[in-house]
Amino acid sequence: MKNNLYFRILAVMVTLVLAAGVSRGQAAMASGEFSLQGHLTTSNGTPISDGAHTLIANVYAKGSGQLVYTETDNITTTGGIFSSMIGANGVTKMAVDASGQYVLGVAIDNEAEMTPRIDLASSLKSLTADVAANANAVGGFGVSTNDNAKANTLLVLNNQGKIDAGLIDSGIVTGINGIKGSVNLMATGDLAVSTYGNTVGLSFTGTSGSLNYPYTHSVSISSGSAFTLTNTMSASTASFINIGAGMALSAQAASGSAISAASSGTANGAATIDIQNSGGAALNAVSTVAGDAVVKLQNKSSAANAKLLTAFDEGGSTVLDIASGGKTTINSASADALDVTSTAAGEAAVKVTGGLKLIGPAGVGVVQMGQLQTTINNAFCKPNSIILITVNGGGINAVPLQVIGQNNGAFVVAAFNGAAALAGNVTFSYLIINQ
Repeated sequence: MKNNLYFRILAVMVTLVLAAGVSRGQAAMASGEFSLQGHLTTSNGTPISDGAHTLIANVYAKGSGQLVYTETDNITTTGGIFSSMIGANGVTKMAVDASGQYVLGVAIDNEAEMTPRIDLASSLKSLTADVAANANAVGGFGVSTNDNAKANTLLVLNNQGKIDAGLIDSGIVTGINGIKGSVNLMATGDLAVSTYGNTVGLSFTGTSGSLNYPYTHSVSISSGSAFTLTNTMSASTASFINIGAGMALSAQAASGSAISAASSGTANGAATIDIQNSGGAALNAVSTVAGDAVVKLQNKSSAANAKLLTAFDEGGSTVLDIASGGKTTINSASADALDVTSTAAGEAAVKVTGGLKLIGPAGVGVVQMGQLQTTINNAFCKPNSIILITVNGGGINAVPLQVIGQNNGAFVVAAFNGAAALAGNVTFSYLIINQ
């Protein structure tokens, strides 16, 4: 396509950065961008139409004509004047050699590149030439290799590729607690150190007690758990022990569970929650939610010996055992194994549905043939005990029986007729009720 446009440079402003690896006396390479301002007219000198246009910028090595950089920009003209940043939109960054010379070729709206090409040698070399020649100054900044550096000075690395310590000792952190060089962070007790890339993480392992108390921390989360303890060993996940007068653990929740604990361990005797207190209540649970339990227990094991609750006395003996099926066993060395009191007038303190089985205060006896009475020895018998007798059978079924005497540990059962010895054995069952 015939070139019908003319281009005149108004200004070139260079913003280049020295490439890594430049040393004194070597040719310097630079990369970056330069601002290009120009004026576009038609062949008769009239500015091209205002609006959007396409600009292709080509940078060539002067003399050889080798293309070293190209990019396509979208520009907007006003009165033919435009401004564009060259070096920002290419496939690769533009790089120039301080010792080389370069020219710029421009094409507008897919027309042929304008001629002649524009000499850029002095513009692109302005930032790199002085550095490449002697490295004493760059863009008005001084260059220093010793600790006499002042403000507005570029520092040169020493023969070890490092900045001299005298230049930075008081300016940046060069050590931790007097330690310099490679510093390793180590932890003791409950504290663990982990690294994730350039991040150092601190966490508590829970292997020994090294937290400072009282410890208080508040978090606000929309879901999940605010505090989680995970144990991969066979012991308890958490143990709260209080030997004072306060509470070992206080947990409150507006909804849901204040404490939710789960254990999949198989070690016998290992508790999911272990609470101990030598003063006051080891566990104090309070709820104001109607229709819901203060404490819920569930054992999902299908084993026949699965337990819901087991309680021990001070010697470690089982005093209360509730199986997952509901069977409750009480073992007590006290006078009353179960003491139940009701303040509801006319109502039973204990209601049993489905029958009642008693072992110890109930039993069987026999009044032998030819005898009139028999003595039953039972430790549950007291002088004021109520003793119920039921005749089961015998040689004389019609013979009634009665209790004619009782003391601590024994009572006497005799036949009512008493006139003659019984003609056969009479068996009976008895029940002792202590008031």
